[in-house]
Amino acid sequence: MIPHRPRLGLPRLKLSVRLGIAIVLAVLASFLLDQALRVMIPPPPFLMVERDWLVKAVAEEARAPADAQRPAGVSDYLVFTTRVAPPFEQGGRGAEFASGLRSAVATALGQPEQDVRVWADTFSDNAWERSSDTAVAIIPRVPMLLTAQELASNRSSVLGRLEIAVRRADGQWLVVTARQTTDARWHQMRMVLTFAGNFLILMIFSIWMARSIVVPLTRLANAAERLGREREPTLIGDMRLPEFAAIAGTFNTMQLRLKRFVDERIQMLAAISHDLRTPLTRLRLLAEYVEDEDQRTQLRSNVAEMESMVSDALAFMREEASQESLETVDLAALLISLADTHHDLGEEVLYEGPDHLDIRCRPVAIRRAFANLIANGCKYGEAVHIVLEAEQDWVSVAFRDRGPGIAPEDVERAFAPFVRLESSRGRETGGTGLGLTISRDVIRSHGGEIAFEGGAGRFTVRVRLPRYGA
Repeated sequence: MIPHRPRLGLPRLKLSVRLGIAIVLAVLASFLLDQALRVMIPPPPFLMVERDWLVKAVAEEARAPADAQRPAGVSDYLVFTTRVAPPFEQGGRGAEFASGLRSAVATALGQPEQDVRVWADTFSDNAWERSSDTAVAIIPRVPMLLTAQELASNRSSVLGRLEIAVRRADGQWLVVTARQTTDARWHQMRMVLTFAGNFLILMIFSIWMARSIVVPLTRLANAAERLGREREPTLIGDMRLPEFAAIAGTFNTMQLRLKRFVDERIQMLAAISHDLRTPLTRLRLLAEYVEDEDQRTQLRSNVAEMESMVSDALAFMREEASQESLETVDLAALLISLADTHHDLGEEVLYEGPDHLDIRCRPVAIRRAFANLIANGCKYGEAVHIVLEAEQDWVSVAFRDRGPGIAPEDVERAFAPFVRLESSRGRETGGTGLGLTISRDVIRSHGGEIAFEGGAGRFTVRVRLPRYGA
């Protein structure tokens, strides 16, 4: 069992509770951000005017000479400009309100409605809260008590844009608009900050929740991958989510059961293989008493084949149970040594690659795996060409020969224990069917890959290994 390490932080809450807390905190943070921005950058104020006052102010300004002094207070709320051409057409989203105001101004001036134009844009819903300009609220009389809800519900009297144009006697147009009390850029910045802040809050809480889910799943996946590669349990502990803690506990139990199951069968097969040596020795001795030369030779060959199979089986079991540690090994020197050994035996084995290339591996196991691949190449392909290449954090070793190759449908069978694709039962070509099995197990235990490429006459076994260990 893994000792429990206490950690500070949230208690071991269920995933559903954490999701609820994250949502509540995100909503609360968004609300606090909006309130803080409203305090730092308040929304634009309302210009609340009485309808009759507005009509009177426009009419008086239209009648007055251009250099006349305006009444006190009018310039604080309204802006008057003069245009030669009509600045806009009659209308806007508040066409009904604009039409009524147009009639009132024309009546006050005693001019036809064609000499007055009103552009009025009303808001939809609560869009006035997001406006960057000073909104104009037209109320029927003053004093008048209005709540914010009543003002917002009467959208026809809350205008985001109000412009009144009146034709003067000289033919020019007097344009009246509401005075902007603040810089609109600040309110635009507030909207941008609100959006960016809410997006950031949502992203932070999403990442937090995603990590609380993904990190435990990643640990489980890594442990499962390591179990399949090294066949050693990787016990998982200290899962903060109760749901994942239950999964981890079940997974740990499964790992231990699998390990015990495999170990028991390896020990059983190793014991059987070891015990077979005694009767095989007796058979070899009895073969010497067989008078017929052909029968004696055949019996010796069969006994030798069985002894080879037992030796390979024991080697396979030792590899499964081995606990060899990782070391820094010069892979180039190891491959050159193997090539020289086979060359001394009269076999054609060539090496191509760097003179030195260090990797982290289990040297005895790697040497045995590569020796098996070279032996297979020499047996079936007459000659072997070894090519070593470095690929950033990986190394690639290619064993090329001129053998018959392996069909794609036979690849998995080729790696199965005691399976021989070659139909011969002889010692020279048939083998015991464990060479590729051992090689693949060793390579996979290092976090590497082995694959077959090409076909007859240009067959390649390619091995990729991490340079710094799995």
